[in-house]
Amino acid sequence: MEFQLILRQGITGGFVGPVTKQVVQVKGDASGASILHANLKSDSKTDYVTQTGVLSSTVIQEAMLQIKSQLKSLPVEEPVGSQDIYGLDTSIGFFSDDFQWQNGGPEGCGQDESSVQATPAQKEIFKALVALVIGLGDQHALNVQEA
Repeated sequence: MEFQLILRQGITGGFVGPVTKQVVQVKGDASGASILHANLKSDSKTDYVTQTGVLSSTVIQEAMLQIKSQLKSLPVEEPVGSQDIYGLDTSIGFFSDDFQWQNGGPEGCGQDESSVQATPAQKEIFKALVALVIGLGDQHALNVQEA
């Protein structure tokens, strides 16, 4: 099963679009994956420190199984991109042959109200998933890429 997982921090905008502060992207399959972790430089709105790495099959299978099973239980905003229903200014997108899930919409979230809202328990699950994905980036994306 091939998959792609993308976490974006900085999805809420208003009159002006959102500024992405951090991205963690994992691409791979059951045999392993590559990971990219980009953090916005403190004095910039467009310049990132980017690090890359690899995840072993053991790490990736366990993490993706956990992430996928928990995302299945979580709602997304309706309509897409209307509101950050988890309140973390963060989106997660998981894409594989048999499962697709993304909150926040491809262009981030506006200031509209979603007809679907996350419960406090669902917000805690999402918060833990965000920490897990960022942790994968912190732990495994160790090779700094020069701009």
